[in-house]
Amino acid sequence: MNRVCEVLGIEKPVIQGPMAWISTAPLVAAVSNAGGLGVLGVGFAPEGFIREQIAATRKLTDKPFGMNAIMFPDNLEHVTKIVKEEKPPVMYADTIAGLDPDLCKKYFDIWHEAGCKIVVKASFIDDALIAAKAGADVMIVKGWEGGGHVTFEATTVLVPQAVDLLDIPVVASGGLADGRGIAAAIAMGAEGFEMGTAFMVSAENVVHPNVKQAVIDAGDMATVITGYSTDEPCRQIKNELADELIAIEANNTKAAAAEMLRPVAESSLKKAMMEGDMQQGAVMAGQIAALVKEEKPAAAIIDDALAQAKEILAHLNEFEF
Repeated sequence: MNRVCEVLGIEKPVIQGPMAWISTAPLVAAVSNAGGLGVLGVGFAPEGFIREQIAATRKLTDKPFGMNAIMFPDNLEHVTKIVKEEKPPVMYADTIAGLDPDLCKKYFDIWHEAGCKIVVKASFIDDALIAAKAGADVMIVKGWEGGGHVTFEATTVLVPQAVDLLDIPVVASGGLADGRGIAAAIAMGAEGFEMGTAFMVSAENVVHPNVKQAVIDAGDMATVITGYSTDEPCRQIKNELADELIAIEANNTKAAAAEMLRPVAESSLKKAMMEGDMQQGAVMAGQIAALVKEEKPAAAIIDDALAQAKEILAHLNEFEF
């Protein structure tokens, strides 16, 4: 049996990446009902909202689902209080850079005691090793192709390294939206696949229609990376907001730019996701948006990608060299 499915109690080795304002109960439940792992994107959300989303998800599915937490000390205490009481089947630890081994061990032990499986997303191999040693059950490695927070290495570089170094199942993330990407990830040794941008256009998610259309309309080179000066760079679709952020970084020192970016970027996600502002709002899609061309139910997104991957893999031995 596929180890990702076995560990997480799911039927298909597809994880829906947690995205703020997008990964709410309707989408999460749809992905879980389709056999994958839906994940609530509640990393920095207040306690009341997190509890509401867990309850709403449980009304829509009896399948395993997850909720994400950002591995910042100030964020983990209130999240862990919720975990102890609500006991979500999976905790998804979101990292940016520089994991603290003691912090991981402390909270992973608590989450395990609550009955949760632990999935960690890392963009650095060192962080993946730290999280695995601390007790992670599944490791996602995300390349810089992905939307939202990114780093500096490609998925094709991160996945083989992680597979060589880790004993736990490795999930590929960044630049995956169809069966071609999944087949490539399998060839690199991945046992599971995370998709985010593909689910931005799912029929079940409740973001503003302008967001879905912006992803569908995105072509090659439609995304840019902003926020290098903050050490938390993000990939998003190019628009007036992105141009302003890039100009600030180009014309100021790193320290000054980091301070200037925050008020400009503040609430930009909400402006896009809930208000539909495609110029001053942030649409954090990955490079793979160029291949995401239609709105589909979550189940179709998953099943179509897996079917295409199986078809590709069935014919690989026909390649001659």
